[in-house]
Amino acid sequence: MANFTPHKASKTIVDFMATGEVYWNEDCGESRTYLVLEKGSNDLLGFFTLGITSLEWTSVKNSEFWQGLSGKKQKHLSRHMHNKDGFIGVYTIGELARRNDVGRERLPGETLLQEALARILEARQIAGGRFVLVDSRKKLYERLYSKAGFQKVAEKESPNGPDDGIFFISMLPIENLLKSSD
Repeated sequence: MANFTPHKASKTIVDFMATGEVYWNEDCGESRTYLVLEKGSNDLLGFFTLGITSLEWTSVKNSEFWQGLSGKKQKHLSRHMHNKDGFIGVYTIGELARRNDVGRERLPGETLLQEALARILEARQIAGGRFVLVDSRKKLYERLYSKAGFQKVAEKESPNGPDDGIFFISMLPIENLLKSSD
């Protein structure tokens, strides 16, 4: 992965691959990185990383996303939660990248995202789960994640520093994926 040059990648993604953090995260069980190879070869086109984390439930309840839901939908998504004032476990999509010389036509971001979400649905069959969380540049959120149904929960400064712009933290209820896969 050290020779992989990601397309329009952030410093975080470059560091993730170049420093070997990808292997450390795998060894520690922190996340899993999935490689997208050219059909019939070992040519690495892109990758995505999945993990789990916890999120303070009050940050969800106070978000624009949550406030935009009807009371019925809020009740439905939070039903049977044992710890409504604490933290909840969520799946995360960490890195999502394609090689620099691989264009959108050859490997659309939507394809990478669909593959990531398919793996999350598989994990949900084993371990349950309600939400998928991602933080991304505002532009990527608008171009990819919002179109897939993710809703902005919060904003934060880029992990690459203030010159990189604002990052959006967004969530997708897994039940939305279940409805679209029926």
